[in-house]
Amino acid sequence: MSLNIIWGPTFTQDKTTKKWNIRAKYQTDEKIKEFRKRGIDSKKEAKLIWLDFYGQFESIDLNKVDVNIPSVEQFELIKVKDSRNAIQPWFNQNSQKHIGLTINELYELYKNYITQRLKSGSVRSACDVIRKFVLPTFGDLDAGEITTNDILDWQNFLNSTKYKYKYKSKIYCGFTALMNYGIKFHNLSENVVSKVGNFKNNEQRREMLIWSEDEFQKVYSVINDQLYQCLIAFLYLMGTREGEALALTWRDVDFIREEVKINKSINRKRAEKGYKAEIMGFENLSAMGWHNVCGRKYEITTPKNKASYRQIVLPKNLVNILKEYKVICEQEYDFAENNFVFGGKFPLSSQTVRRRLNEYADKAGVKRIRVHDLRHSHASLLINKGQNILIVSQRLGHSDITQTLNTYSHLFPNVQKQIIDAIDLEL
Repeated sequence: MSLNIIWGPTFTQDKTTKKWNIRAKYQTDEKIKEFRKRGIDSKKEAKLIWLDFYGQFESIDLNKVDVNIPSVEQFELIKVKDSRNAIQPWFNQNSQKHIGLTINELYELYKNYITQRLKSGSVRSACDVIRKFVLPTFGDLDAGEITTNDILDWQNFLNSTKYKYKYKSKIYCGFTALMNYGIKFHNLSENVVSKVGNFKNNEQRREMLIWSEDEFQKVYSVINDQLYQCLIAFLYLMGTREGEALALTWRDVDFIREEVKINKSINRKRAEKGYKAEIMGFENLSAMGWHNVCGRKYEITTPKNKASYRQIVLPKNLVNILKEYKVICEQEYDFAENNFVFGGKFPLSSQTVRRRLNEYADKAGVKRIRVHDLRHSHASLLINKGQNILIVSQRLGHSDITQTLNTYSHLFPNVQKQIIDAIDLEL
């Protein structure tokens, strides 16, 4: 029985397990088959396994093969016995699925592509999951050679780790987006990642941590710093994202109309290591762009989406708190309307806000919650007071009402009661 190598073999090392893998596709007199071996201790052993398999079909001149040579390319050709006594290449560039780009190479092109289109924080998040969880396993493989079985093995490995479903889903989405880019621009025939599908969610839904009105009042009463009194009250009563609140300037606060304008956010994640951005000067530290002054690095950027541009009405109690706090700020020698409401010349850091929030929660004797949970607490406050879900959605800056319902549907206790009342017929 003769053997015709269609492509391969490729010898790749899993950077997580440090084991070696072999893959090749070949054709016998019967049909096209795939040769795969995983979990081999060394590259030399992997090559010997391949030669042992190959020798079952063809005569090999072992004098032409040195399994100790570290580079596959250096012994890419071996002499095989056929009708022409020809040299048989181990890799066929005309493979149907081969696109001539490894996942490493595709990733570099993809990174450049999204850097021109996404905000730097989004680029960083997308690149992180690919660099940490995709490249170690698939980096050296041609993007077209990856099979559904490869993806299943990869998912099985990640399922054996401690990562939660939400994070694994983020990894899956990052890998899917990379492969979709390959289909759109680099002749990749299919997206095997989306073909396999996302990780299965076997986790119970975690209860959303929020502060009730009573818990918020307890925390507010123990805060002895007017800056943090103002900030925590703002986050709880306005429901903005943390980045939106920290980017707020006094120019965005309209005391006449009693509302605030949400038109920017703050980001501290560079797109990628080595990412270069135009650095803004000291003149206006709240202007759009990257700032690097006195060791403080941050970016003033646009809000999350179009719906996030909004004007939110202030409650009367918060208007009074902000007015009193502004009077104190105006007494500072370098006060300006483009100063940050929460921080002055420089915005507060997220780590500092989180640390202070935990301190005040402990002092008040209430449970700790994340800073973002103050936004959830605000939504819960409105919903439990019977506010229209459309108004809640607009106030939170959600892109559509479906997002609000998906996130907070479990906070509608009155709805369930109304349903029971409607079907509780006399029988």
